Amino acid sequence: MLDELEFGDPVMARNIQAAKRLESRDIPIQLLGESGTGKEYFARALHTASERADKPFVAVNCGSLPEMLLQSELFGRANGAGTQTDDERGRIVQANGGTLFLDDVGDLPLELQAQLLHVLEEREVMPHDSDTPIKVDIRIVSAARGSLQEKIRRGEFREDLFYRLQSLVLTLPPLRDRKDKKELTRHLFAQESAATPAVGLSEDLIDALCAYSWPGNIRQLRNVLRGMIALRTSDRLDLTSLPADYGIGAPVAEAEPRDSAPEVQSLNPLEKAERSALLREIDLHHGNISRVAHKLGIGRNTLYRKMRRLGIAFPSRQSARR
Repeated sequence: MLDELEFGDPVMARNIQAAKRLESRDIPIQLLGESGTGKEYFARALHTASERADKPFVAVNCGSLPEMLLQSELFGRANGAGTQTDDERGRIVQANGGTLFLDDVGDLPLELQAQLLHVLEEREVMPHDSDTPIKVDIRIVSAARGSLQEKIRRGEFREDLFYRLQSLVLTLPPLRDRKDKKELTRHLFAQESAATPAVGLSEDLIDALCAYSWPGNIRQLRNVLRGMIALRTSDRLDLTSLPADYGIGAPVAEAEPRDSAPEVQSLNPLEKAERSALLREIDLHHGNISRVAHKLGIGRNTLYRKMRRLGIAFPSRQSARR
């Protein structure tokens, strides 16, 4: 359900409240956000909260197939035998009565955009090489990695389809900007460790994960958690549980610490990445610890402990006032 996606981030809370007001109405919703921000999870929650929950939820990635294959995948194809398999019926017909989720809808070829517009306006599908339309009753939820306005300007996306898909637009925030990173991390970890409930995360590891700017967003964090659980040597995961090359990628700031103190040089790779990210936040907020703590979604005392552990000097009063 939609409420299960709320962990304290104000942007997500507004998205959820807006979606709940339309959960039982067949108004198209478009989800915007970077790759990995959970657009399909949100679409599934919309479906589950609606009156169509007992009907199919069908997801299609519009950028994953060549145009001819995508046409058959979406709209189906005629069968001279008079009977059709699920594949021949197409995903739109398979979603009849339920919800069709179109991911990366901006990658849909222009010819297929025209066919999709026909489906939205006439509530019918015309399978490839067929003259007989099939009536459908579906709700459309679409997703895009960014605004489609530039594609419209380049003539790559139909403006009339754009307006039909955008009755309500919700933007899912990237993981690095969310204020509920700790709660979300614990939730994702609980999901991934459901089969091994004795496994736990240390607070230091949670702090490190929350300080990192995840380029792959929730998808990347989930995969890292899954890997740590699989590779664990004990039921208590800490900073040593994550291999240095396990896919976190380049940190948001410099890879190597700027200080040469022995306690800094002894940090492991993830701690160094955490230290670099934290230094960047402190610089960004001109040494204002309260603002940094608020941005990271942690208390000031927790941030002070983190700084001591990572060998970060406390900002001067002068720099903190700027």
